[in-house]
Amino acid sequence: MTADRIAIFRKKVEDKPTQVFFRYSLAQAYFEGGDFESASIEFQKCLASKPEWMMASLFAGKAELHLGNLGEAEAFLQKTVVLAKEQNHDDPLIEAKSLLDQISDSPHYPS
Repeated sequence: MTADRIAIFRKKVEDKPTQVFFRYSLAQAYFEGGDFESASIEFQKCLASKPEWMMASLFAGKAELHLGNLGEAEAFLQKTVVLAKEQNHDDPLIEAKSLLDQISDSPHYPS
């Protein structure tokens, strides 16, 4: 099912590369399928088009966290905190802060 969604949205992105909602859906499909590297790349492309896109920032951070890239994850999650506060979104704010706490508690995180 996820492979089907990836194929569908990959084709939509190829047909309309500037349509960021297709790209976001492709990124989500990659994320759900466990391809966190491709997901992060696509979420970052969404952010390049719409830097204020809080959910793209949150998921880019989560994808980087899955990849073990703690510094990159932290940067995206810090951005998510700022955007969530600016946009008055409590749940993503709570989630981003919780993930940032996990990063800072990680033995692999440089202190």
